[in-house]
Amino acid sequence: MARKKLSWEQFQIGGHVMRRYLRPYKNKILLLILAAVFSATANSAMPYIMGKLFDALLGESTSIVIFSYILQPFFILLGIWFAAGLTMNILSRYQDFESEKLTANVEADYNVAGAAKLLELPLDFHSRHKMGEIISRIERAGGRLSAIIGRVIINLSPDFLSVFSAFVIVFFIQPVLASVLAAALFVYIATILYVTPQYAAMLERLHKGYSDAYGNMYDAVINVRVVKQATAEKTEARKLYKNFRLTAAGIFADYIRIYSNLSFAQRMIVTITQFSLFIISFYFVKNGRLTIGELVAFNGYTVMVFGPFARLALNWDLIQSGLISVSRAERILGNDKEAYVPENPIVLDNTKGSVEFRSVFFKYGKKQNQVLRNVSFAVRAGETVALVGASGEGKSTLVDLISYYYKPTSGKIFIDGHDASRIDLVSLRSFIAVVPQEPILFHEMIKRNICYGSFNATDAQIKNAARLAHADEFIEKFPKKYNQKVGDRGIKLSAGQKQRIVIARAILRDPKILILDEPTSALDAESEKYISESLERLMEGRTTFIIAHRLSTVRKADKILVLDGGKIIERGSHAELLKILNGAYRRLYELQIGLQ
Repeated sequence: MARKKLSWEQFQIGGHVMRRYLRPYKNKILLLILAAVFSATANSAMPYIMGKLFDALLGESTSIVIFSYILQPFFILLGIWFAAGLTMNILSRYQDFESEKLTANVEADYNVAGAAKLLELPLDFHSRHKMGEIISRIERAGGRLSAIIGRVIINLSPDFLSVFSAFVIVFFIQPVLASVLAAALFVYIATILYVTPQYAAMLERLHKGYSDAYGNMYDAVINVRVVKQATAEKTEARKLYKNFRLTAAGIFADYIRIYSNLSFAQRMIVTITQFSLFIISFYFVKNGRLTIGELVAFNGYTVMVFGPFARLALNWDLIQSGLISVSRAERILGNDKEAYVPENPIVLDNTKGSVEFRSVFFKYGKKQNQVLRNVSFAVRAGETVALVGASGEGKSTLVDLISYYYKPTSGKIFIDGHDASRIDLVSLRSFIAVVPQEPILFHEMIKRNICYGSFNATDAQIKNAARLAHADEFIEKFPKKYNQKVGDRGIKLSAGQKQRIVIARAILRDPKILILDEPTSALDAESEKYISESLERLMEGRTTFIIAHRLSTVRKADKILVLDGGKIIERGSHAELLKILNGAYRRLYELQIGLQ
């Protein structure tokens, strides 16, 4: 495997992201830096004071008079040592507590910002990516980012300050031994720099392996109904085993091999260095060039000097994986968010609901086929339009363009005579409600699901919307009524109950433009009867677009648009279209009548 070093761009991205998320906590970081300086000063003094304690204990010391009290140097040094240790412990406690709070906040901030950015990305982005994998990227990046800040930047910075102080002191104690220690440290750092870049390529593979595995796991769990229906539990379990155990864990084993080699090299360098220092120190002590206390101090500084680099090496995988995770997440989060506010925006205040398409063409990507071809029609406010045609002919795409989830490849869309490309999207979508074929509910209380999008609605308004949607009839039977949780994606409710909740949500929104995407296709006859009544009430006075395969549901529409190959091939009322001999609508209608 070719070695791959972390790129300068990845370091830049990581540094930029850390600065961005640490900026709100600059005052707290300043206090932590000051604490680190004082802690490092106290820490670097400890071995030196300990050495002097040994010398004072072993040597013939004279008494010192302070404020008329006769004190031995040993007890004075012991008091200084105790004060330094107490200071270091108090500061360490402050650093530990505040750094943990800081890193938790940074991780939370990153996850919040990442998820919020995903919500602002266009639907086109969501249709092209696995959300399980994307969320896994953001989660890992947030965790790694906070770990780098806490375990490396905050916790290790005092230790590296201590290293600087330690070298000043050891050169003062014994330059020869200090030079040996400096040479060993150089070899130690060179070994780290030589071995650790091999992590990068391995970690890139490791992240991809686990991201793919979690993405597939997310897909399987979220589509559990389909899995159970297909009796594919064992098939999915085998895929999970392959993705996690064989692929991701296999890469992890290779990664651990490299990591173990580095750890072994580090331990050997430290052992050989300490052995060499003790051999040289033996002769220096014999010749009187080094006291026992200075030897004790020097040994303490040896541990102090290697310690931070050892911990840095132990965390090197964290640094590299963190930078890789952040760069991978930022590649996603760096996508342009949806343009909610165009140049010279128009804010709709009193929308009536007229819609016009003028020569609209649309395709999902440059290499994709055209989904809509030269679509033109006009709908007056309050009219009902039915979209008819086989699956894949562009009906759902057409209504998505009304909400401007996608921009036309060419052509124009007008809402109340205004070019939709200039309309503020928040104001546009606030006048639109959608009742989809598959109701979408949150794992929340029923009342929260009803008022989603109408967050300031009162309980009375929520209950009234539920009554108009015939949802109150089953809601009142639940033990907690409107406070009943519906389960993940409404799994505790029947299809008809979920649909009525969504209709109540649309009623509460009081839209000017209503989009009904096959709202009754998956319902039994009784549920369809209730929901059809609710929909008729909801449609009154609103511009309504109905997508339907059952032509019996579109007879009352003011206009029917028949789509084929992304084109409108027929248009007119139900009666007008039935008069077209060999017409597509008439053929579909007669086919459905014959099947009944």
